[in-house]
Amino acid sequence: MGLLCVNCGSPVIALYIQYSPGNIRLTKCAKCKAVADEYIECEMMILLIDLILHKTKAYRHLFFNMPHLNKYELQGLVWKAAFLFLLLDACIQKLLRVFILLL
Repeated sequence: MGLLCVNCGSPVIALYIQYSPGNIRLTKCAKCKAVADEYIECEMMILLIDLILHKTKAYRHLFFNMPHLNKYELQGLVWKAAFLFLLLDACIQKLLRVFILLL
């Protein structure tokens, strides 16, 4: 499992280049020409909101790119995110069934 572009899912060599301790430059994807992973600069709360909104980019960052960053303690974060995803997906499915029955 290597690093992936969160936009198109193609493999990338690096997510950023560090010039000095506070100076980084985000890498662009060779395939889609977009920034490979913009979640590197985002706070955890932004990532959490995007996970709740079921954004594919956020899940690609969480499962493929975040373990390589060594920025956060990831012991249970992946399992919590998977549980949250399944819980929210079940709620959405239930609401859709109820809505369809009302029509």
